[in-house]
Amino acid sequence: MQAAQRWLLLGAILAVPGCASIPPATVPSAPEVHQQHLANVAGIDQFSLNGRIGVQTEAKGFSGSTQWQHTPRQDTISLFSPLGSQVAAIERTSGNVSLVTNDNKRYEAMDAETLTEQNLGWRLPMNGLSDWVLGRPGKEPVEAAQWDDAGRLVKLRQDGWDIEYGQYATVNHYQLPMRITLRNASRLTLKLIVQQWQLPSR
Repeated sequence: MQAAQRWLLLGAILAVPGCASIPPATVPSAPEVHQQHLANVAGIDQFSLNGRIGVQTEAKGFSGSTQWQHTPRQDTISLFSPLGSQVAAIERTSGNVSLVTNDNKRYEAMDAETLTEQNLGWRLPMNGLSDWVLGRPGKEPVEAAQWDDAGRLVKLRQDGWDIEYGQYATVNHYQLPMRITLRNASRLTLKLIVQQWQLPSR
């Protein structure tokens, strides 16, 4: 499929309605406002989400849906084709990462980035993704950040990735991202639309 056609397909799949959401404002916030927001979301240590994912590299693309369960000790991410068949299941624990393909072949590695690149053709940045998806910086040094007037991240540059946030929604009294775009220097673009968040009760 030609590159232009891949992008058109990706755009069509990602153009799906979400829950009532709040687009980030463009006026930057005072430091105390975004520190208050960060303090609020810092308490989230586990979540589940359902959404749509789109991936584009120079050589190939992928689009479909995803389910992700995250706890401090484990991540389980399932990827599905647009027709609903499972493409891969990724599981990460403190000492290992495994990937099972749709033909039940199992692969293992020490990190998710290497494992996904070798078997899917693109890198999934698991080191920071569980923080970025919640709208907060990860543990690596922050190179640049932009906040809106409500203290929420609009743009973040960290660990070789540029992350942009398009919309937020109120979930269990938290302001959480609903549209996230990640890009790196290898011309890899990941787009995630969260259709449903599930958080533990506060």
